Amino acid sequence: MLKVMQQSNNKFIKRLGFTLAETLIVIAIIGIIASIAIPTLFGTTSDAELKAAWKKVYSDLAQATQLIAVDNGGTLAGAFPGDGAGSEDLKNAYASKLNFIKDCSGDAANGGSGSGASADGCWHDDGDWFLLRGTSRTGLTRPALILNNGAFVMFSLYTSNCSSTTSSSGGDYLRCGELKIDVNGFKKPNTCGKDIFYASIISTTLIPLGARGFYEPSTTCIEGSTATDNTGYGCSALYLYE
Repeated sequence: MLKVMQQSNNKFIKRLGFTLAETLIVIAIIGIIASIAIPTLFGTTSDAELKAAWKKVYSDLAQATQLIAVDNGGTLAGAFPGDGAGSEDLKNAYASKLNFIKDCSGDAANGGSGSGASADGCWHDDGDWFLLRGTSRTGLTRPALILNNGAFVMFSLYTSNCSSTTSSSGGDYLRCGELKIDVNGFKKPNTCGKDIFYASIISTTLIPLGARGFYEPSTTCIEGSTATDNTGYGCSALYLYE
């Protein structure tokens, strides 16, 4: 009887050892799959969050733009005299319509009394932000705001009568100026088309770069491409409308 029980126990032990080995193999396989899938999953989630943040910031800025136009008789044309030197006035107009935590004045060339957004902590410094193709960019001296949600918004006025052309890059509209927006401030990736986006200011509203032919997304918003045209600018429209 004892011998029969021992034989039975030995079979059980052998069966248990085999099951444990199978379990270890399954765990190893799961670990390999997780090591591949989890970083991809987190990357996708991060991209989705940045796109959602861009849509929210754009909506707020578009609303502010319309309010500024209403204050000026229904148009932005003529609201900011001085062309490039009117960038500070442009920033001040948006500041009156937005909730912000920091105001960085532009340098004298942009109508301000400061050293500009990069020097004063409202934008990235030399080499700290990038085009989508990987090229680093320089610091900027234009005015900017840091909004309550942590986004950076930089203001550039080109022509006070809103006649700056976009046709050289395929656009079919005229603009007053441009906004550069980093939706998560100094947090990485600090890359155009990832967390940095652009919008043209026209006489009554905003138009994201990549819309109406200006920086066509099919050539300027290509993940992983190092092509010269791949600036990331066109992602502004592509991600806003998808």
